[in-house]
Amino acid sequence: MNSRSTLAWAFVIFAAGFWATPVTAQQEPPTPPPFNEQPKPAATSTPIAIGGDSDKDQDLDQPAPQGPPNPYAGSIKDVGTGLPLLGTSSTPLRWGSFSIYTIEAIGFHDDFVPPGATMATTTDLALFRLGLMFDHYVLHHKSRIVLQYLPQLLVGDGDVRANGSSSNNVTLGTKFELTPRLSLTVDDNFTEIYGNSLIPQNYLAVNSQVGALAQNYFLNVSGNFLADTADATFEYDITPRTNIIFSPSFRYMQSSEPVSNYSANGEAYTGTISVGHALTPHRTVGLTASYQYLTETIGSVPQNASYETVGGYYSEQLARTLWVTANAGATDQHYALLAQPGGWGLSAGAGLTKAFSTRASLGLAYSRGTAFTNYVTRERADRVDLSFGVTLTSRIVWNMDGGYYRELGPSPTIGRYATTGLVYRFYGSFSFFTNFAYTSQSPGTQQLLPGDERALVYGLRWSPRWIPTK
Repeated sequence: MNSRSTLAWAFVIFAAGFWATPVTAQQEPPTPPPFNEQPKPAATSTPIAIGGDSDKDQDLDQPAPQGPPNPYAGSIKDVGTGLPLLGTSSTPLRWGSFSIYTIEAIGFHDDFVPPGATMATTTDLALFRLGLMFDHYVLHHKSRIVLQYLPQLLVGDGDVRANGSSSNNVTLGTKFELTPRLSLTVDDNFTEIYGNSLIPQNYLAVNSQVGALAQNYFLNVSGNFLADTADATFEYDITPRTNIIFSPSFRYMQSSEPVSNYSANGEAYTGTISVGHALTPHRTVGLTASYQYLTETIGSVPQNASYETVGGYYSEQLARTLWVTANAGATDQHYALLAQPGGWGLSAGAGLTKAFSTRASLGLAYSRGTAFTNYVTRERADRVDLSFGVTLTSRIVWNMDGGYYRELGPSPTIGRYATTGLVYRFYGSFSFFTNFAYTSQSPGTQQLLPGDERALVYGLRWSPRWIPTK
């Protein structure tokens, strides 16, 4: 590790020692400020409906959080959205710790226009999907183990294909409360995509009740892609206001295109440490440092890149229904195929969720860095997403969202999308949903499919309400 990275880590360790000094009660605000002038614990607000999946979020009666979201904290993720899994299903289809929490019948119509083509290629498919869950508490309710799986059955052109020829999504999450101050969260996420991801939803997943955002895949692969990500998060409360978080992770990626016999695979090793301090019950600042090493093989050519990043973050609940997070820093990159290889570059991110009333809400997210995507790459990228949802009636929710992605390398991958959709809850846990998405991408790799796509999704979903686990 060179001298610049050594100084960066020394800076974080120094800050940890400085913030470890206990804070006395006199530093708390003397009296609660007036409503709308100072943050309050989040109350129930209308979440954004993303791709028809708002049913779960809308029904989730979240417990009021005790402070702003920590972007580096460990949490068990929901396989459908990538958001923290804060509840468990109230489904009647439960057998001990095993349950079926959703059943979906989905129709899919797709028009795809390759570059230079004058006519679109049309695809019509039907998809049936189950949401399976194992949710179990151990050690006197101090530790939770969750396994989620979304098996699906694909019907098209007279063929019936199970998960072996369509997409697979499996997550395993475990959280251990080791001591009153120390916790450990372990996650493993497996993704397998065969061709188009089919269902345009949750590109930007939002939960405006707790200020949570998740930027998910939206680029279409040209062949097959699989990835497995394993990570662990250690969280230790140095004082009631100061904590330190350490997160090692490993990701394996493989991409293949059977027609041209093209293949790529890669591995990413990452270690992140952050030190956070609560200035008030609703405002947290912190320092972070990370090291990431990526290896990839394109065809038979091995390549690698490393990134050393140091920066800070800010997270606050500005009002009852307004959440803001931001981070900024510098990345020292080596052997990366960027416009100016090597040297320092910007690392940044921001997120905002806002519920304007009980009927409308907004989500905005921006990121720059080496993000996990659905293709093998070692380039840094910029991405921005915006989503807006409106509850038209007590039964109908309408949402719109869009996003843009661009790599920073000399032959960048560029992608953009826009979607709009409706959810109509017509009886109990049953709802009808429809979503239209336009996606355009100009890839800098054979792993992605160039062209414009227009996809219409419609279907019927049974999904009982979710209840908080704590």
